[in-house]
Amino acid sequence: MQIEVFPAASGDCLLLTSSDDRRLLADAGLPDAYDEFIATPLSELRTVQKAIDVVYVSHVDRDHIGGVLRMLDDEMKWRAFDHMQLKGKKFKQPATPRPPTIGALWHNAFLEDISKSESMQLGSALAASANAMAGLNAAGLGTPEMVRNAERVEMLALSVGDAIEVNWRIGDDQLSIPLNPDFAGKFMVARPKKPIELGSMTITVLGPTKVQLDELRKDWVDWLKKKKDYVETLRSRHRRDVEDFRSGLSPMDVARRAQELALAIEKDVSPPNLASLVLLVEENGCRILLTGDAGDESLLEYLTAAKLIGDDKRLEVDVLKVPHHGADNSYSKKFVESIRANHYIFCGDGEHHNPEPEVVEGYLKAVKTIPLSGGGGDTTFWFNCSSARCAAKHRNLWQKIEGFFGPGGVSQAKAHFLAKNASRHSLNLT
Repeated sequence: MQIEVFPAASGDCLLLTSSDDRRLLADAGLPDAYDEFIATPLSELRTVQKAIDVVYVSHVDRDHIGGVLRMLDDEMKWRAFDHMQLKGKKFKQPATPRPPTIGALWHNAFLEDISKSESMQLGSALAASANAMAGLNAAGLGTPEMVRNAERVEMLALSVGDAIEVNWRIGDDQLSIPLNPDFAGKFMVARPKKPIELGSMTITVLGPTKVQLDELRKDWVDWLKKKKDYVETLRSRHRRDVEDFRSGLSPMDVARRAQELALAIEKDVSPPNLASLVLLVEENGCRILLTGDAGDESLLEYLTAAKLIGDDKRLEVDVLKVPHHGADNSYSKKFVESIRANHYIFCGDGEHHNPEPEVVEGYLKAVKTIPLSGGGGDTTFWFNCSSARCAAKHRNLWQKIEGFFGPGGVSQAKAHFLAKNASRHSLNLT
């Protein structure tokens, strides 16, 4: 299996490719990072006629879902171009790289209709668009636990628009991409005894639980009651998108419109609880734990329920995507001692002070004190940024982290930082 780690600004973006050439894209970073660093490499898959089997949105936060929406918007523009070409009409080719074909989207979301959201039972279907305009009422929100409220309130507002639009984009009247097909279109919740088969990969959904989704639904309904005008404005603009597409006109830049709208939202939005989709991906004896922004306590709960840890039992994986960009509120000594990995992937560029140097140091201490079983050898830390490519305001943070791996550091650990001109990291697991 191969894992590619893209620079995604403060967000996540990993591409997993199995030994039998199946692909899972885990998030797609912030929109601007997607444009600059991710769109072109992904477009190369279309050039060689290879698809992404699943796009997995860990949770609704702009630094995870924003790039996914941008990718769907780009495909919408190319579909309009194809439409006009078939009609024999002159039409300017989109300037953006064309994304690969997407087989399915994994994404938990709620309806933007208040009464339906209030009465919805967990596990009921979240229908994609059924037909034409009637299908434009599928939407969703799940928002992250904030590292620093003051810094992230704008991102939260932007995430709302992104989440709503992603579900509209994949509807039958637009891109017609199946939503959560392995759960019959319903919410994806912990199902440790019934993994999903994706080619040679086996993928187990470890979280969230129905209890966490129920809490998320309550917060979502509260948000809806305050923001009805905002949602309706987004809906009307998407109606115009569909009408434009059907008439052969170029779709407007929906992402930019959503941003303009979101910036007008008052700054008193409170963040609902986090309910990241947590996946254990296995192939040929290799195990990868994808955590989104889940908290350490939730992750320990999921792993215990799945009987992967507990009673002094420790989980060893080949790769751990370190939760929440290495933030201290998703870290604990118990967590790092309960899950050990050959490879730790940290996604973050220093924004919101992530990854936290103290968290990186905590993982290093676990490497030193808890050796891998069976003579697992050195542990490798992967960072999708560095002092050479970060913003000037984050340089001290990155220099401190890089210093952990210099002379006098933990001998059992080594690190790869993404060089200034590098496009991505590639990990090849055997």
